[in-house]
Amino acid sequence: MKRASLAAIAGSALCASGAAFAQASQVQGPVTGSSVTLFGVADAAVAYGSGSIATKTQLISSGNTASRIGFRGIEDLGGGLGAGFWLESGVSVDTGTGVAGNTNNQASGATSADALSFNRRSTVSLIDLWGELRLGRDFTAHYRNRTDVDPFDNNGVGTIQPQAGSIAGPTSPRASNMVGYFLPPGLGGFFGEVQYFMGENQKHTPAADDGTGVSGRVGWRSGPFGIAVATARTDYQQTATNGDIRSTNVGASYDFQIVEVSAGYYRDKVESFQPVTATGYAVGVIVPVGFDQIKFAWSRYGTDAIGDPAARKLSLGYVYSFSKRSVAYATYSYLSNSGGSAVGLNGSITAPDRSSYGYDLGFRHSF
Repeated sequence: MKRASLAAIAGSALCASGAAFAQASQVQGPVTGSSVTLFGVADAAVAYGSGSIATKTQLISSGNTASRIGFRGIEDLGGGLGAGFWLESGVSVDTGTGVAGNTNNQASGATSADALSFNRRSTVSLIDLWGELRLGRDFTAHYRNRTDVDPFDNNGVGTIQPQAGSIAGPTSPRASNMVGYFLPPGLGGFFGEVQYFMGENQKHTPAADDGTGVSGRVGWRSGPFGIAVATARTDYQQTATNGDIRSTNVGASYDFQIVEVSAGYYRDKVESFQPVTATGYAVGVIVPVGFDQIKFAWSRYGTDAIGDPAARKLSLGYVYSFSKRSVAYATYSYLSNSGGSAVGLNGSITAPDRSSYGYDLGFRHSF
């Protein structure tokens, strides 16, 4: 049976890949045909986490790629204009249930994870030479910029994304009630997007603007090199612990063919009465081995709270391709805490300033 790389598998599922700046290719040029596609990913893994206080063993979903089922389609309206839709629901393969979403980008809008819902993406689009106008629920631009340089695509124990204690807020990774615009392809390697999303609260109240914000990014990719910068702001009523959340990040990657290297810098700030700022750094490596992949990542995320709590993590993974659509994988991560941080991997519990480790052993099939 012919084997295929993770990138090829992800290409068939659209967005399943962690390859740098792959999301920029979602925007199409003039539409010349019509189609409707059913797609999905089923991913499950045995996950173990060890901490100084408690360990945990469990079966999880999405250890390598987010499990999902979706429908997407596009209609040729003539003259290069197209109409499209995308409905994508997260699935917990280990339990058969759905994945929680959010209706208003606030804590009050959190939805149940018991039933399937199109929590991952629910959009309708108009596409033409001028780009794409996209309405609905989708990834935010600043989150897309994070995952584009994450070798583990923000899945499983190996991800470079902030661990427990992240202050990025409800609109990372997605936002509802969104109006977005994407630049068209063919701009000399430049790509970009801007989004405005709404909390949809009653006006003339203290929380009128909660969950409302903007997110955008701009980047350039030519050959093996890509770089992009993103920024976002989400409004929240100011309290002792909450307030407007501002996020800025930069990501870059270079594909040397024998190895792809990526790096990212992240800065999140909560403008409460006592503002808190968090910074993060990450370096990732993907080494193709035939049709397989070796993955490596180092990341750090910490805040300027008392003691400067921070977590640092090293991750190593291997992806073995049985075929174009089926892979097995193993990932191991070690995390060290400092400054009072107490992050535990894969559901484990660890004391402040103590370490934690964990691993995922799983299988994924895409269609």
